[in-house]
Amino acid sequence: MVDPARNFDAIVIGSGIGGLACACALSHSGYKVLVLEQHFAPGGLTQTFSRSGFTWAVGVHYLGGMAEGGDARRVLDWLSDAAIDFSPAGPVYDTVHLPEGFELQFVRPQAALVAELKERFPSSAAEIEAFFDALVEAERAGRAIFARHAMPSLLGKVFGLWYSTAIDSWWGRTTEAVLKEMITDPRLRAVLATQRGDYGPDPRESSFGLHAMVMRHYMNGAYFPIGGADAFAAGLIPVIEKHGGEVRTRAAVATLMTREGAVSGVRLANGTEIDCPLVFSDIGARNTVMKLIPPGLRDTDWAREIVSFQPSACHVGLYLGFDGDIRTRGATRSNHWFYETLDIADGLWRNPANDATPPALYVTFPTLKSDASTPPAESKPTAEIVTFTSWDAFSRWEGTRIGRRPKEYLDLKVTIRKHLLAQFERHFPALAPLIVQTELSTPLTSVAFTGAEHGGVYGLEASPRRFLSGHLHARTPVPGLYLAGQDVGSAGVTGAMMGGVMAAASVEPSLFGKLY
Repeated sequence: MVDPARNFDAIVIGSGIGGLACACALSHSGYKVLVLEQHFAPGGLTQTFSRSGFTWAVGVHYLGGMAEGGDARRVLDWLSDAAIDFSPAGPVYDTVHLPEGFELQFVRPQAALVAELKERFPSSAAEIEAFFDALVEAERAGRAIFARHAMPSLLGKVFGLWYSTAIDSWWGRTTEAVLKEMITDPRLRAVLATQRGDYGPDPRESSFGLHAMVMRHYMNGAYFPIGGADAFAAGLIPVIEKHGGEVRTRAAVATLMTREGAVSGVRLANGTEIDCPLVFSDIGARNTVMKLIPPGLRDTDWAREIVSFQPSACHVGLYLGFDGDIRTRGATRSNHWFYETLDIADGLWRNPANDATPPALYVTFPTLKSDASTPPAESKPTAEIVTFTSWDAFSRWEGTRIGRRPKEYLDLKVTIRKHLLAQFERHFPALAPLIVQTELSTPLTSVAFTGAEHGGVYGLEASPRRFLSGHLHARTPVPGLYLAGQDVGSAGVTGAMMGGVMAAASVEPSLFGKLY
């Protein structure tokens, strides 16, 4: 079956923020773009869901760079025709809680955070200064890495040579290795490792460069989209449509079509074929290779290296709805990170059935962020709890479907909910009595709604090898096929957005000016 609308200039597979950003960037460049989304709602991890009048985001918790004139805000304003507004989180954006009652607030701007750290750790003042200098150097090297990902291979290699020393120093080493080298005090080390939850739980495996970019991302404050996370899709899709494009949901792509080794279009799961010689994939590099590329094109060094990377860590999420004013009972606009140990090593909740307390817990109150002016009496206050877990705890049910999972899985969800509620009550005892609604997601939920392999919502592993790889360019060896999103950018909403624009810039080099 051939689709009658065969006059699209480009096809984007996946409507996450990376795919929508890519489509909008191409639309602004005169392309008529078709976005194909397998789910019934667009937006990927920027979508929301509701139960009993409560609404939660699935993947947007806070963003940096969204102040007026900020780097990320400037790009997003251009993509969306300035249709998305943000509410600032205030002077405190993260609060870390460590054992023995230790608490420290991450405050903006950077100078205030540095001053706070020096006051709390006076004997480490010189180390703190050196660490923040390293963050700047690592971020600068990271920009070179990602610019290289959008360039043709040879040009990218030449460009990368200029920054090779800094790239190797900061992106070629793990977060744990750099922290242990630079920071003597274990408690300070734990504080500075706090935000690893924004990309993955294990500093022994993650690249310090990514950790540095995440920390730098929030130095001038954190922001949340006014009206909620689905403001991204609501603001970006009209731009695509205004330029003659279209976003189709329930349109799962089964395979790429090729002709003489080059992309010629896509075939949907329902058999519909859409001809187009330019295809951008926002479903992840591994999914693209393993699910979309015809088997005959997978026997290459590029495809083998892509498949050699592991999916990022997965998570469970507990979504809470409250009846009452949560602001007077301990809820804040700041996120809260709870760590049960000073050891910054593995933070996975490996056995959620039997281990009652996950080693790390993230708690956020999104309704206090989306629009601080909303009176408490008019709001439906919510919280979101996230902790990383092991795919092995859920892999036995990989082949089952939502609504048809076996009793053993449902029983595990009940146990997990009980454990997380008990831990939440320990940390927020005044809030627990106000809980009237709960909803639990697992890695299987992430697979079902986003297609993320093993529920790894941050794309590929965050290792040094991943970021030093020469195979994660937006332009692939398959003519006409490009990668967008987190895997050519970095973890998170902003990283995926930039990855989408980088993919478009690989076809339209003039778009580099929008990024740098």
